Amino acid sequence: MKVTTNYISCASNCQPRAIDWCRNNNIICYASSNSVVIYDPDYLETGRVIDKLEKHESQVKVVEWIYENNSDDCSAPKILSASLDGKIIIWRESVTKHYKPNIIVSLDSDLSTAHAAYWPNPDSSTSKKNNLLIAGSSFKGEFKIWYHQSLTFLHQELDLKKKIPNEIKISSLPGEKSIPVIIMCLDDATIHLYTCNPSSLNKNSPELNFNHTIELRGHQDWIQCLDIVKYNSNEAFMASGSQDGTIRLWKISSIPPEAVDEEQRYQFKVDDDNFDISLESVLTGHDHWVNGVHWSPDNKNPLKLLSSGLDQTIIIWEPSPSGVWVETVKLGKVGGNSLGFYGCKFNSDGSSVLAQGYQGTFHLWRYNEEIKKWYPRSGPTGHFSEVTDLHWEPRGKYLLTTSLDQTTRIHVPWPCKKSSSMTLNWHEIARPQIHGYDINCLTILNSTMFCSGADEKVIRVFKAPAGFSEALTAEDWSKALNMTDSSASVPALGLTNKTSQEQHQYLNTSDINELDNNDGNFIKRPPTEEEIIRYTLWPELEKLYGHGYELFSIAARSDGKLIATGCKSTSPEHSAIILWSTETWAQIGKLMSHRLTVTQLEFSPDGKYLLSVSRDRRWSLFEADSSGDNLSYNLVACSPAKSLHTRIIWCCSWSHDSKYFATGSRDGKVGLWKVDQLGNNQNILPVESLEFPDASVTALDFYNDFINDSYVLAIGCEDGTIQLQTIPQQFFDRKMYNIESEWVCWIKLDNTEAHHKTVKRLAFRPTIKNNNCDIELASCGADKAVKIYNFHLL
Repeated sequence: MKVTTNYISCASNCQPRAIDWCRNNNIICYASSNSVVIYDPDYLETGRVIDKLEKHESQVKVVEWIYENNSDDCSAPKILSASLDGKIIIWRESVTKHYKPNIIVSLDSDLSTAHAAYWPNPDSSTSKKNNLLIAGSSFKGEFKIWYHQSLTFLHQELDLKKKIPNEIKISSLPGEKSIPVIIMCLDDATIHLYTCNPSSLNKNSPELNFNHTIELRGHQDWIQCLDIVKYNSNEAFMASGSQDGTIRLWKISSIPPEAVDEEQRYQFKVDDDNFDISLESVLTGHDHWVNGVHWSPDNKNPLKLLSSGLDQTIIIWEPSPSGVWVETVKLGKVGGNSLGFYGCKFNSDGSSVLAQGYQGTFHLWRYNEEIKKWYPRSGPTGHFSEVTDLHWEPRGKYLLTTSLDQTTRIHVPWPCKKSSSMTLNWHEIARPQIHGYDINCLTILNSTMFCSGADEKVIRVFKAPAGFSEALTAEDWSKALNMTDSSASVPALGLTNKTSQEQHQYLNTSDINELDNNDGNFIKRPPTEEEIIRYTLWPELEKLYGHGYELFSIAARSDGKLIATGCKSTSPEHSAIILWSTETWAQIGKLMSHRLTVTQLEFSPDGKYLLSVSRDRRWSLFEADSSGDNLSYNLVACSPAKSLHTRIIWCCSWSHDSKYFATGSRDGKVGLWKVDQLGNNQNILPVESLEFPDASVTALDFYNDFINDSYVLAIGCEDGTIQLQTIPQQFFDRKMYNIESEWVCWIKLDNTEAHHKTVKRLAFRPTIKNNNCDIELASCGADKAVKIYNFHLL
C-alpha cells in the first residue's frame, strides 16, 4: 500500500518569529504546534503545504532559513527551529528532498529566542566550507553560543546579568575583515553588540571569545524585533522595532582612524578597525507595538523596510530623494476587534509581502507591475487551536472541521490547471461559524445544513446561503465566493452568527478586473483570510436548549431527521442523551444509561441503532422503536462494568453494513462487537479485540465498503499515530473460541506522517463504488492539524 498526504491545514503559532520566507527557493516555513511546516506559495498558483517536520517535543517558537555565507546561490538553505523547552534543531535537505535533523543543541531552561548564521572559515587554505554559528537564550538569562566546525563544537556562555534577550541577530560588521557580531535586544529596552576576533574562529582555537562592545539606547519599551542589512562594503543599516510603537534606523559604518572622535557616543574599536553607529531615523507610522521588521532581500537602491504591528497594519518604508524615510505602502486589515500582526517578510525580490496574524493567520500581497497596485493572495490557513471534530459531506464533496479556536471551517478540492489538464488542490474556502465559545463537536444533517455543540450548552443549527448551495450543485466552488446575498454576520458583542438583512456585493467589478489581469475573474483563486471571515458565514437557523453542561458529543442519523446529543457530566441525570427532531426542532426523548460524560455518539448507517460510549467505561446500544415512526429509541444492550475496557472509552464506529461496531479506550484496547449476539444476553463479549499496550485509542472509523472481502478500520492513538487494520468478513462466520486473531495491519503512519499529538477524529471520505482502488482518510488532532491521506491499494 502506498500513502500520500493530499492536504495539510494548520495555522502558525502565535509567536513573533514563527515565519520566514526563503530568498533562494521562494518557500515559506512556519511553526505550528510542535512542528515546522513547509509551504510552497506557488504550487499550482494557489499554494500548498508540502511537508511537515516533526522532532520537537514542545511548541516551536522560532523558525528561520539559514543561508550559506549570506550568498544568493541556488543551494538549498538549512532551517533553524527552536522550541520553548530550549531545543534548537538545524534541518538539512536530504537527497529525497525532505528535511532531516542535522544538528541538535539545547539550553538548560525555557527558550526566549534563537538565531543562526554561517560564517566563512578564516583558514581558507585548509577548508572552503563555511561553519555555523548558533546562539540561543533562555528566560533565566542564560545565553549560549555554539560554533559548529565539521564534527566539533566550540562553545561559549555569556553572562547577561539576569537580563533576557527578546531578539538575537548574528551578522558581521561592515569592512573587509567581516568581523562577527551578535546583536541582542534585552528586556531593558537596550541593544547590545558582542564582537569576536575572526581569527579565533578556526580549528585551532580552543574556545570562542565574544566580548561586549557597545550598548545602544533610545527605545522606551521592550524591543520586539531587529533586522540588519549590508548597504555597501562600508555601511550597514539596522532596524529595531519596539513596544513603544516606533522603529529606529541605525547606520553602522566602518571609519578610518582619522575620523575617530572620542566624544562620539557610539564609536568603538575591534582590534585595529574603527566603527561608528548613528541614529539614521525614527519611524512613527504604527499606533501599537511593532512586532516585525524585515529588510528587502533585493537590497538595491532604494532600500526597503517592511514593518508590522498590532495596529493591524503593514508598512513599507523607503527613503525619499531628500533622504527622509517615508511610508510608501500601507497594507493590512480595516476595522474589526482583533489584534494585528506578529511577523512580516518580503519574498526574494520584494514583489510579495507575507504577514502573520495574531491568531496564526497568514496574509499575502503581491505587487502588480501593470496596474501599479498591491493585491491580496490566498495563503495557508488552518485552525489555531486543538481540532476536536470533523465530518464529510454525505457525498464527500467537502470536509467540515471544528476546533477549540471557536470556528468551523470548510475544506474543498479546488480545481487548478496543471499543464494542459486540471487537477485538484485542497483549500479552506469558508468559515460557516465563528463563535464566542470553544466548539467541541459537530455533525452534518445534509449537504447544506449542520449543527454544532460548544461549551455554551446550546446546540446551534446552520443553513448554507444560496451562493454555497449553487456552488455545491454546480461543483464550482468559485461560485460560493461571488455571492450577493451574504446574509450572516457576527455582531460586535455577539456570540455567533446572526441573520442580516443587509445586501452587499462580494467585490465590485473594477476590483475583480484589477486583481486578476489574466482574465478579469477574481474567483479563479481561493479566498484570502479577510474574505473568508467576512463573506463566508452561514446564517443560524435554530438554537436547541436542554443540556445543563457543556456539549461534548453529537450525532445525526443518516436521513437527517434525528439528532442525538450529550454533555459533560458527573451524574446519571446529566449523562442523559437527548434526541431532537429536525422537523420540529423539539426534544422527542431522553435516553438514560450512562453515569458520566458520553464521549461519542454514532447512529448505525441503516439508522436502526444508536451507539454511545462514555467515561464510565461502558458502551450502550439503543434500538429504534419499529412500532412507531422510528424516532424513539430503547436500550437493548449495555456493556457490563467489568468488560473488555477498563478505562475511559473514547471512541466508536459502525461497520458499513450495520452488523458490527468497534469501541476504543484509554487502556489501548479496541473491541469489535456483533449486534445480533447482544440482545438480552447477559454474557456480553466482543467477537474480536485488538490491544495496543503502549497507546491510548482515541479515534476509530470503518471504511464504507469491503476491500478484498475485509472490513477496514482506521485507528488513531493518543501518541498521534494512525494505522489501518483489516479483518476478513469470513472470520466472523466461524466459531470464535480458541482461534488466533485475524487482524492484519495494512499500514501504520508514525508521527512524521500523521500527528504528533492526540488524534481526535478519523473519517473515511464517502465514495461511490467503482474500480478506483484509492481511498481517502481525513484526520484531525490536538496538534491543530487537519490532514487528508490518499491510500493507494497496489
